[in-house]
Amino acid sequence: MKNKLVLPIIDSKTRESTLLHFRKKPYKLKKKQALIPNLKRDLKHGWLLTIIAQIDRCLWGRWDYWALCQAVPSHAWMRWKMEPMLAILENRKPEILPKFVIEETLPAEPIPQIEWQHSPTAEAMLDNSLNCIPQHGEWKTWSAWDYLEFFLDWVLFAFGHPAYKMLPKEPAGCEGASMRLYQMFDLSILMLYPEDYMGRLLPQICGKTAQKSSGFYPTPLALCQFISKLVSGDKTERISSFNEPACGTGALMLTQSNYCLSGIGQDIDPTLLKCALFQFYMFSPWLAVPIWWLGQTDLLLGNTLSSDRPQSMNATYWYNEWFEPVESQAKNHTDCPVEHEISSRESSEVIDLNEKTSIQSNPVIQEVVKGKRRPRKTTISPHQFTLFNLDEF
Repeated sequence: MKNKLVLPIIDSKTRESTLLHFRKKPYKLKKKQALIPNLKRDLKHGWLLTIIAQIDRCLWGRWDYWALCQAVPSHAWMRWKMEPMLAILENRKPEILPKFVIEETLPAEPIPQIEWQHSPTAEAMLDNSLNCIPQHGEWKTWSAWDYLEFFLDWVLFAFGHPAYKMLPKEPAGCEGASMRLYQMFDLSILMLYPEDYMGRLLPQICGKTAQKSSGFYPTPLALCQFISKLVSGDKTERISSFNEPACGTGALMLTQSNYCLSGIGQDIDPTLLKCALFQFYMFSPWLAVPIWWLGQTDLLLGNTLSSDRPQSMNATYWYNEWFEPVESQAKNHTDCPVEHEISSRESSEVIDLNEKTSIQSNPVIQEVVKGKRRPRKTTISPHQFTLFNLDEF
């Protein structure tokens, strides 16, 4: 009994022909002077997410693959909750993530591969979009970092990230920047030619002094591809996780997403982490929106060489968005069935999170498995934990 979720997935050969077709077509860059000056649109949180999923369906098929990975079949979910009892009956240690769940949930097909290819036209479109933020002149001025922060907040709001639920305030002297970005920014050309574009743009505004103080020296994507192939190749399982201690704009994480469905990146600069998150949405959806049951995916703000605990910049917002404590549901919604909590004796038998195992589970996921958390009412399928309205994809 396999996953019941059905999506209109386009086969790889059709996607390849579509990719070649659009790459052969000439792309005309928009000019700032051609934009409608007084355009008004009521932009909603997440308005761009369905567009990015539709473009990806025709080119790479990664958002569809992500959606299939998110939906745990109901029988596999029940088997997971019974794992502590089965382990006792079979006189073995319980599995943190049972193999049965993995086999029944993951698609039979391998991870859709992305072919990385830089395009000067795509980079120019991104540069033109940033130039649209100030009313006059270019964005590469003394206020360049303010413009970049606004762009990243604007696009993450458009993608629907739970940490960016409000349309960002336009920088001083940039009235109408949101509508200019709405007209100029084009996802399709970026997704047609995947590349670490933020890693190429940022050194242009950093300067050598700023680079030296921040320590940001982007790794060329070609080298990242070589490292990922050397480290992973055909020997890495999809459920394997990786760690990038100084991820920057996420170049190495992007190339590693061809082999793994989860990974953790850390950096001391929150702007660089936003850049990485922006690119994950376009090219590596399981790094932008974690596969909830797999865990081990996040972007952390902090110094890797320090003993201080880093701050989650991604996963914590998603788990708070998806799940809530059972206790609050029991008090406020008596009509909702509540998952029974495992007794203290059972919970001590379930999983020792400090034990060294091949798969480390997120504590929030374990609370869901134990019945201490449940999906919020806004989720679509509490039994299968799809968590997302896939009808819009």
